[in-house]
Amino acid sequence: MDRITNESNLWLNAIKMEDEGDYLKAFIFYLKDSSECIKQNSFVRAALSCSCAADCLAMDGNLTGARQLYLQTATLYENNAVHVIGNSVREALWSYQEAYEYFNLACENNKAQQIYEKYVSLSRKINPFFGEEEAMESLRIRKTDIQPHSGVHTSNMQVSADVDNVIKQFLNDISVTSDGKSNTNLLQRIFNKVPEEKI
Repeated sequence: MDRITNESNLWLNAIKMEDEGDYLKAFIFYLKDSSECIKQNSFVRAALSCSCAADCLAMDGNLTGARQLYLQTATLYENNAVHVIGNSVREALWSYQEAYEYFNLACENNKAQQIYEKYVSLSRKINPFFGEEEAMESLRIRKTDIQPHSGVHTSNMQVSADVDNVIKQFLNDISVTSDGKSNTNLLQRIFNKVPEEKI
């Protein structure tokens, strides 16, 4: 109970600020929470917080900053897929689905295509009857769910040096993130090639 009501809980503070319409403060809390989660190798939680931070920027019209964070969100989900692939193929597939969605949100079509190919390849290894048509249908639903934010607010928060600096600091803080190299041999066997370097 103390943990839930603790004012130092970054996630709860972010939600509170977002509910109050203070997207700048919510954005900062979400990124701090994401950084803390990455330190604990909790990539899914980190990705969730990062995507929420991106949503806050998008809601305030800072689409450039939002796309930067959507890109990082996608990378975190991709990292998670690499991290768990030896223990949970189901979670790896789910992570690739999430990565695909966020690479599209970041307008990184080439990376989205690479994730698509990995998703199809891994799916076929689990179920040889799973073909490209099924994968396309599964990921097509993901892509069509991506809609521009219709509820974008006009506020005083613009693309600013402050926001840019917070994003740069966040990216610097997480640059030491595990990139899944410990699973290189496993990935090489699954995809018949060495995984690409992470961003």
